[in-house]
Amino acid sequence: MKKLKIKDCVTVALLSALYIIFYMIAGSVVMVFGAFGHAISPGACGLIVGPIIYFLTRKVGKMGQFTLMQAIVMIIYSVMGAGYLPWLITSMVGALIADLIASRESRPATWKVGIASGVFHVGQAFGSIIPSWFFVDSYREEWIGRGQTPEAMDAMIYYTQGFMGVIATVVVFALSFVGAYFGQLLLKKHLDKNVEKKAAA
Repeated sequence: MKKLKIKDCVTVALLSALYIIFYMIAGSVVMVFGAFGHAISPGACGLIVGPIIYFLTRKVGKMGQFTLMQAIVMIIYSVMGAGYLPWLITSMVGALIADLIASRESRPATWKVGIASGVFHVGQAFGSIIPSWFFVDSYREEWIGRGQTPEAMDAMIYYTQGFMGVIATVVVFALSFVGAYFGQLLLKKHLDKNVEKKAAA
């Protein structure tokens, strides 16, 4: 099991910056669905960043790649003022599990990448689902204190609490899983050519 080198960390950092750009785009698009769109926004991100995730597993393909990417994402969002401890915890746990699933080999099967991406993004989604399930009052007060309206928080809680939280989890996982196959479809020929060139060299 290979460890990350400095050049790998640089690659992950660059891909993370690209990931955040697409995350913001996805978040803006799904806002047309209101609070439910916000609840599933990690899945919408997982769908469109599928090529980035797939490329990561081919270009880097080492243990810690998902954890490092998630850490960079969390740090940047925290600097932007969107940091939230439960979100950080669930996101990092999701990334660690994703590494165990798809980072122990350099070219994991696409279904492994899909599951890893699903878990990676469900970890992000759990940042609002878990608080809605287990400590909703403090969660609501925290974000109202940060400027959210009570109405917006109540709508968000509705779509992440109980059965709706389960639905949001399934949707996030499914979209992220499909995103990995989107990545394979988009990049397979390009990556295969690179592998052939390296083999020939």
